[in-house]
Amino acid sequence: GGADALEVQPVPVPELRPGHVLIRVRAAGVNRPDLLQREGRYPPPAGASAILGLEVAGEVAAVGEDVARWREGDRVTALLAGGGYAEYALVDARHVLPVPANLDFAQAAALPETVFTVWANVFEHGQLQGGETLLVHGANSGIGVTAIQMAKAAGARAFATARGAEKVTK
Repeated sequence: GGADALEVQPVPVPELRPGHVLIRVRAAGVNRPDLLQREGRYPPPAGASAILGLEVAGEVAAVGEDVARWREGDRVTALLAGGGYAEYALVDARHVLPVPANLDFAQAAALPETVFTVWANVFEHGQLQGGETLLVHGANSGIGVTAIQMAKAAGARAFATARGAEKVTK
């Protein structure tokens, strides 16, 4: 089933672990991996929460041992292996980012999956630098649009392709 098969039910607050942050969820993103997971075609990693939700935004509710960057009350967004469709989500502190001042929680919750994916692939692995050129295939997807924006912000040029004229906007 689709969204009509989802249920609201009480669950315990995740137990805080070293190196993790407990986030009071104010908004959760919904993206393609969430939909695939709901259909049973994108299994969560071993040990991940059975609760759906791979990206969230909210406030830090508690900080585990060995976490120096975050404090209770910080406005954050995060990419997680599951558990985002809950009041509280436990997240590896390395997967947490500050919410930009000009964004609300709903806007910030839509960032992690695409921004982390583009950063890892285009900037860390591909080592894109200002003045270089990036070719983005499938540029009308969430990843594609984000790649174009991040490349331009880094001072690179972006060229793009899309599947058919109906997918292209000016």
